[in-house]
Amino acid sequence: MIQSPIPTLVVMARWPASGRCKRRLAVDIGSEQAAIIQQRLTAHTFAVSEALHEQGDVDVQVAMSGVSLRSAQRCLPSLPPCTLVDQGRGSLGARMLRQIHRARFRQQNKPVIVIGTDLADLCQNDLRHAIQTLQNQSLVLGPSADGGYWLLGLGAALTQQQLDALFAAVPWGSNKVLDITCARARGLGLTPHLLSMKNDIDCLADLHSWQR
Repeated sequence: MIQSPIPTLVVMARWPASGRCKRRLAVDIGSEQAAIIQQRLTAHTFAVSEALHEQGDVDVQVAMSGVSLRSAQRCLPSLPPCTLVDQGRGSLGARMLRQIHRARFRQQNKPVIVIGTDLADLCQNDLRHAIQTLQNQSLVLGPSADGGYWLLGLGAALTQQQLDALFAAVPWGSNKVLDITCARARGLGLTPHLLSMKNDIDCLADLHSWQR
């Protein structure tokens, strides 16, 4: 039996420096404190990613924004063994799609999982669930409380046309991202598998729930 290639885990990361991250949170707690929160969240995400990489479950591709790649390599001690790339310009959707294309270009029909660095409760089992599901499903989504998604998983059988259609004209940053993506997927003949709902740390109310 031929095994599918292990997925590429794409981590969409922001440089955790004052004034360059968590701007909504910074309005309430200040830029310095917001950057510290981002630093902790990023280190946690990297630790989970590195553990899965060491166990042979994923390849890791970190897509960084807000800093040069050289500075990221030099100044981020928590950076896991990975392919480090620049996110590039454009909307969130354009930047995500760019990273997915990069991952799939390196190995055709390779499953890809995309996450951010805003989840305090991300764990290895969350990602293992997505990895296992992608063996039989073409699309896995982790719903966010804000109407978006915290994880996007794309199976090896997903075509380039289906991928491009999923990302076309989505109102990124709105509370309709998940609903639109699911509806579009069904229109393409895909049945999205939904993981458990999680909540990104984006504003002061999210921070309060994290500290309980």
